[in-house]
Amino acid sequence: MDDFDKKVQSAIKEMIRIGYKPTIFMTMVFENGSVEAVKRLLHSRTLPDGFTTLFEKGRLDLSMENIVYSGNWGNLFTEEEISITKKRLLEYKYLKEEK
Repeated sequence: MDDFDKKVQSAIKEMIRIGYKPTIFMTMVFENGSVEAVKRLLHSRTLPDGFTTLFEKGRLDLSMENIVYSGNWGNLFTEEEISITKKRLLEYKYLKEEK
């Protein structure tokens, strides 16, 4: 889990560097830890604002969806949660549809 925390913190630092400060998400991470904060984003009824902002900036590589999907975090997230990340990334054309 330490590696996941480091990955999330690194992404947050880069978001701030490019001019987006994910204040609400940072509070969620502080209060609940990075894994629980990301799980809450994934189970949100609406698309998180941060995902949209990162899409608009052309930086979905920094999204929590991409971090979960592209990492080896199967021990931290369910198959359903990983499926949610893939669906969002495909929908916003960050991932290519597999043939």
